[in-house]
Order: sequence, then C-alpha cells, then structure tokens
Amino acid sequence: MSTAPPSAAASADTDEPIAPPTDRPAARRTTSVSPDGAAIWRAVRMPLLLAALVLIVVAGTVLITGGRERGDLDPRAADPSGSRALAELLRRQGIDVTLVTDTTALLTAVEQTPDTTTVVVPFPERLTDAQLGAVGVLRPARTVLIAPESAALEAFGVDASDSGTVSTGVLQPRCTLPEAERAGSVNLGGRGYISNAQGAVRCYPQEGQPTLAVVPRESGDVVLFGTGNPLRNRDLDEQGNASLSMQLLGGHPTVLWYLPSNAEDGGQEGLLHLLPAGWRFGILQFGIAVVLFALYRARRLGPVVTEPLPVVVRATETAEGRARLYRRGRTAGHAAEELRAAARARIAARLGVPSAAAPTALADAAAARTGRPAADIHDLLYGAVPIGDDGLIALADRLDLLEEHVKTGEPQP
Repeated sequence: MSTAPPSAAASADTDEPIAPPTDRPAARRTTSVSPDGAAIWRAVRMPLLLAALVLIVVAGTVLITGGRERGDLDPRAADPSGSRALAELLRRQGIDVTLVTDTTALLTAVEQTPDTTTVVVPFPERLTDAQLGAVGVLRPARTVLIAPESAALEAFGVDASDSGTVSTGVLQPRCTLPEAERAGSVNLGGRGYISNAQGAVRCYPQEGQPTLAVVPRESGDVVLFGTGNPLRNRDLDEQGNASLSMQLLGGHPTVLWYLPSNAEDGGQEGLLHLLPAGWRFGILQFGIAVVLFALYRARRLGPVVTEPLPVVVRATETAEGRARLYRRGRTAGHAAEELRAAARARIAARLGVPSAAAPTALADAAAARTGRPAADIHDLLYGAVPIGDDGLIALADRLDLLEEHVKTGEPQP
C-alpha cells in the first residue's frame, strides 16, 4: 500500500494550494510605466529632425549672404539698393571712406579734420531730433544730403527750400557746374530744391524744379541730391551716375558716411533688431516649423466617448451627500426650493400642465385632482421657507404625500 508524500498529506490537511515545482526561478515581471530609450527616441526624433533642418537652412542662408550687409545707401551693402560699389571706387582713387554709426564719433572725426572731410548723410529726415541737432551744426568741407526735406534743410542751415516730389528719370545738367557738365545725363529726380543763395548752382531740372543743388555756407558747401539713385549699386553703371557721384563725394581725401545705428540714443531697439537679417529670418522659420509641428502632433477633437465610471455611486448616497452639504452650509431655503422644484416638475408632468405655466394654474390642476383647496397646494409648492431641519423634513413628507395623491387620483383628506 502506497502512501502519499508528507508534503501532499500536509497540504490535504490544511487545504492550502500546492505550488508547482520549478527548476528555475520564475521570470520577473516588470510593472514600470516609465518610457524606455526607444520610446523616448521615437518621441523626440521628429523635433530633432526639424531643428536640424532649420539650422541647416539658417547656416546656408548666412553663408550665402555673408559679407553682404543689407541697407539702402549703405556703403557695406552689395545688394541693388546699397552703395558698396561707389565706396570701393572711391577707395581705389585713394579716398578714405569710413562708415560712422555713432554721432559722437562723427563729431569727433569732423572736428579733427574739418577742411578735408566730406560728410554723407542719406535720408536725413530719418534722423532723430537729437541727431539732427548734433550733426546739423557741423561744418565740414562738404556735406552731401540725400533727399532732404524742409526740416533737415533748416537743421543743417542750408539756404534752400524743398519744392516737393517730382518724377525720376534720365535728366540733363542744364547748369554750369563742372562736375555735372563732365558727367552729362544722370538718373535723377525725386525731390526738387529752390535756392536763392549767392553762388548756389541748380542742375538737372525736372518739371521745372532743380533736383541737384550745390549751396554754399559760411564754411564749406552742401550738395543736395533729390534721390539716391546715382549712388546705388543698380544704377551706378548707367548714364553718368558714377562720374557725378565720384566727383561730388570724392572732392576731399576723407568721406564719412553717416548711418546711425538703431540702438543709438537710448537703445530703444530690442535685441532682435540687433541680429542680422539672416538670423531673424531663421528664427521666423524655426517658429513656423514649431507651430506646424505642434499642429501635427496636437490631439484631434473627435466625438465624445463615454467611459464606464470606475465606481458606481448609488443615487441615495448622492442625495445624502448633497443634503449634508446643504446642512453644513445652513442653506435650508435652497434645499427647500430644490425639493419644491422637483415636486412641481413631476406633478406638472403627471397632470399635463406646461412647465412654464403660472403657479396658480399648477395649483388649480392639483386641487382638481386631489380635492384639496388650491390655496393650500399653492402654499405647499410655492410657500415660505421652512424653519430648521424639522420643518424641512415635514415639507418633504407633505410633498411626497401630495405627489402620491396626484398619482393615484384619490381625494386627499
């Protein structure tokens, strides 16, 4: 007769389950919900790819446009509106062309060599009042103003007036200015100038208004260009533009080209304005890429999905919880109105009375159904606030009794 192993017997006596024998430990199960390396890479690879693409585009833009600083009539700019070609031609003639972006530096340089310096001021109306006041008192050997208006002419002490805008085109000198006679026809126009100063020379009339004038002052003279076309890269090789510009700007060994920086006089411009144009364009591209990626990855709004509640709460528990809140807040009136509103809705539905009906209509219908006076029913459904918890309980009992009689149609005693 065979006997069961001791372990089996013990298990039988104690009714405990027997663990299956194993030769190796069970594999450990992980319950971690933290993302692993592969999940992190899948999440960040698209943003990294977009960032790398933006950096490549920005770097390519900077390399392509490197050394070409943009700016209208800027002696460093090689784009069509710049004046780098004219500056290089003047330097080949031995003339020192220096870009000055600081007003204090310009004042110091002119004070050191006033008799051998030409100051070029493109679009003086763009200067601030403080800059106009500081530069206008300078008296170098020659001052060249590009398209100045009346306020700038007054600030620089020029005995001339602005006669308004005129059309641009190829114009003839029609004057005795040697530089204009040697240059011949040029692309001028833009603004016209009138000057009755002694010794003033007026050239290149358009629509009856001279668009180039040389006006003497007590020290040096002032050259007024109606437009900056003869100085720009795109027009320099046309007509006599290069000849006229080089003669009028290259009459002295030093040319100071005054283009004040945006951050001068108080630093009102922010850091973004100090960045090169290529970097600002790259930042804009990067911002657009980020917005597009956010829209691509954003959660789509679809239809509402119902999900089962994790815990089923009985209606009685909900009612008891709300009642405790009302009691804690001492809002017996609000609780009574809630009870009455619910009772009115049920009674109206039972009697077929519209929910928007007047209180008297509901009371009369309930009175006809139960045989109770309409005034008592009106007081019960729309009456005063009960006093204390006992009054609230009594109100609830009376409402239940009224609903029961309305439901059964039995007369109420």
